[in-house]
Amino acid sequence: MSPTRVVKFLWNSITEPRHLKVAYAAIYAVVLGTGMATLLHPPRTIEGELGQLLTVIWSAFLLLGGFGGLLTVFPGWWWAERLSIVLTLTGLGIYALVVVSLHFTSSGSRLTQLGTILLAASPFIIRWVLIRKYSFEPRTRG
Repeated sequence: MSPTRVVKFLWNSITEPRHLKVAYAAIYAVVLGTGMATLLHPPRTIEGELGQLLTVIWSAFLLLGGFGGLLTVFPGWWWAERLSIVLTLTGLGIYALVVVSLHFTSSGSRLTQLGTILLAASPFIIRWVLIRKYSFEPRTRG
């Protein structure tokens, strides 16, 4: 089978709306990568505020949220994807709280970081709104 046919087969195996599922899978992959980076090389200013144990917990929220989202977005297991969204938003929330704390306790402004964190949370809030009504993705009969 040619690479083009493989890609076409994989694309067609994704239920509609394919473009949204692929976009959310990419977002969850970024969350997973961010969790891994945070675990392996945490930002020193944040680790200094949280301590090593809480930094590991913070990265675990991101790792689990990203991994869970990748596992659940394609099959449409919305009840489990919502758990992944909560884990991801908790990780982002921890980061936001530390940034707000640093804004008031250290020199310089952290408002740009806070705004970026809020923007990063936006796709998860949107996804929650889109999938909140059902436990599983509704399927149409063909």
